[in-house]
Amino acid sequence: MLPENFLFSKTKIMSAQTSILDQAKRKILIEQTVRGFLELMDENELELEDGLVAWNMLGFTMFQDTYPDENHAEIQQRMSDFSKKLFDSGQLS
Repeated sequence: MLPENFLFSKTKIMSAQTSILDQAKRKILIEQTVRGFLELMDENELELEDGLVAWNMLGFTMFQDTYPDENHAEIQQRMSDFSKKLFDSGQLS
């Protein structure tokens, strides 16, 4: 006879496995996106500084589209806060 909490434990394990798989998929998609951006830099013969400017402009545009009612300074602050939170969380590795 199985213990009462067997189903709960099995569900919890499956949920954890799904979460690990989802995180791995997300990391792969992010890495593919970065590689694609680097390929675009090469195709357009952009130097590192120009690539960083383009990457920053892309990020700003994404935040601007997400928060259209905010001004430039507010969006810059959101970007800064997001970057700090991301760095502090260790998700960059």
